[in-house]
Amino acid sequence: MHVEIKHLSKTIKHKPILRNVNAHFAHGKIYGVVGPNGSGKTMLLRALCGFIRPTTGQVLIKGQPVEFNRRLPEPIGIIIEEPGFLPHETAMANLQYLAGINHDFDSGETDRLLTLFGLKDHEYDRVKSYSLGMRQKLAIVQALMEHQPLILLDEPTNGLDDHSVHVFLEEMKRQRDKGNTIIIASHHSNELEQIADSFYRMTDGCLTKQ
Repeated sequence: MHVEIKHLSKTIKHKPILRNVNAHFAHGKIYGVVGPNGSGKTMLLRALCGFIRPTTGQVLIKGQPVEFNRRLPEPIGIIIEEPGFLPHETAMANLQYLAGINHDFDSGETDRLLTLFGLKDHEYDRVKSYSLGMRQKLAIVQALMEHQPLILLDEPTNGLDDHSVHVFLEEMKRQRDKGNTIIIASHHSNELEQIADSFYRMTDGCLTKQ
């Protein structure tokens, strides 16, 4: 199993945010995590990539524990909340900087993704000039450009037009066919129904398989 969540709970200021979450995610599958805003979806993704310290339980990737603020067992492509780009730098400079952290910049794959999402002609524009939709597409590019085997996406179609949503969904199928594990948290279940192999529902911090 690629990713395992075992009895994961998170409490903040005496308020339960995640409640005894258990789940398994396999290679080459797309998983949808659906639920309303505030149900715990984002906190779950943060736990999966070690951004928070669980109150109880653990996350395993390839059998190795994910530890808070430590190097992950393998590279993960991530979109969680607002994409954190440097606004006064160009899109390409941002991508090169982010890929440089792992010393894994693939110019060919980056060009493919920029072209796919209609950003190739704007790669040397400063990110501060980008619209909301363009920033979101740039976030998708950075989440995929390093051939990450595990991809975690929180509301990835936020701000995208219908054509861009279609492009995104087709690219997710391509990533799945490469054997990657994709976990998408969204309240747009109609979009996920087109591509997801399996669904979980998040309600008040509890995760149940559909």
